[in-house]
Amino acid sequence: MSVGDIKLSSPRVKVVRDGVPDLEIQTANPDLVLWDLTRPKHRWPKFDEAPFMWLTFLSWAAARRIGAIETGYTFERWQSEVLEVSAIEDDETPEAGSPTLPDLEPG
Repeated sequence: MSVGDIKLSSPRVKVVRDGVPDLEIQTANPDLVLWDLTRPKHRWPKFDEAPFMWLTFLSWAAARRIGAIETGYTFERWQSEVLEVSAIEDDETPEAGSPTLPDLEPG
């Protein structure tokens, strides 16, 4: 299911911040629900009207949830530090179960 060009799912995102390693985070339902509960309180636009804000918020919520950042790390701070956030498409992730095996030497 999608609204406009955005699929309604829990996207995996890549987050680029200055001076720290990039993060790849799988967002989850709790992050989406937090967006649904927080957006109206701040009178933010709907996710399809502000997709970068939505992805930035989801990445922040997921980073806090998994412990990549401390729980006191505010969204405002995260928003100001994130240089790039993007959804990782399925074709950008390596296929599971297809590792390259090293050549075995005869023994």
